[in-house]
Amino acid sequence: MGNNNSTNKNDINELLNRIFPGSLATVIVVALAIAGLSRVGCSNIVTPAGHEGYIKTKPLLGVAEFDGIQIGPTSTGWVWRRDVLNADVRPKTYSESMEILTASGLQLRFRAHARIQLRTGSIKDVVERFGGAHWYESNVQQQFRSVVRSKVQPLKPFEVKDQMEQLGSDMLGELQKRYEKTPIDFLSLDIGNIEYPDIVVESVVRKFVTKEDNERKDVELKIAQREIDIGIAEAQGVSDSQKIVSTTLDSMFLQYEALKAIEKLADSKNTTFLIMPFSKNGTAPLIMNMDK
Repeated sequence: MGNNNSTNKNDINELLNRIFPGSLATVIVVALAIAGLSRVGCSNIVTPAGHEGYIKTKPLLGVAEFDGIQIGPTSTGWVWRRDVLNADVRPKTYSESMEILTASGLQLRFRAHARIQLRTGSIKDVVERFGGAHWYESNVQQQFRSVVRSKVQPLKPFEVKDQMEQLGSDMLGELQKRYEKTPIDFLSLDIGNIEYPDIVVESVVRKFVTKEDNERKDVELKIAQREIDIGIAEAQGVSDSQKIVSTTLDSMFLQYEALKAIEKLADSKNTTFLIMPFSKNGTAPLIMNMDK
């Protein structure tokens, strides 16, 4: 009976050794290793808000392939050997510092600002045809600068300032047409922060000062001319008065006026006057105050 029990135990141990060779610790290590290996190469691919993700495979051998698109915020969950390239599809302003030689031979410095976004659902095209995350530097920046240069170069410095709004509209229209069938959407375009050469600024200042001087001189000249006109008018009035007196007042009238004056003198009290008679030619009499 004892021999049979020993035989059965040995058979069971032999069976267990065949299925799980080694000790129980070895069995646990093997189990954990298998569980760990099942996670190797797995990842949870995340695309944040405002982004689109281009998912591609990560093969051990061979070339990666496109595996799908996801629009953030989202993630794929745990997937086997996958990677993602996320691109921001929200509107963003891209600014370029420009130095352009204008039609007058003077260099103009300013900044051009373009508001651009990627069209929704276009991430596959962006990655495969337009440089992925570097789409602006690869396919837009130089074209943007070229259009700005072509519109500004034929103008004079102050024409650029006067036509800023129209220039922005023309540039925007041309770039929208150029990128019409691409993932790139131009929303607006503006020119700002214009810096003129020192020689232009000095010229404007001199012109402004000269204009002020001329305007001041014009005012002074008008005042002087008005004073001259007033003096002439006054002189003319005196001359006309004298002419009227000399041509219209006869000797009889003068004698009449003299008699009226004498009548007033007669009313004076305690005063003695000596009055010489009228002359033959009608001259007014000589009147002398004898009290003095």
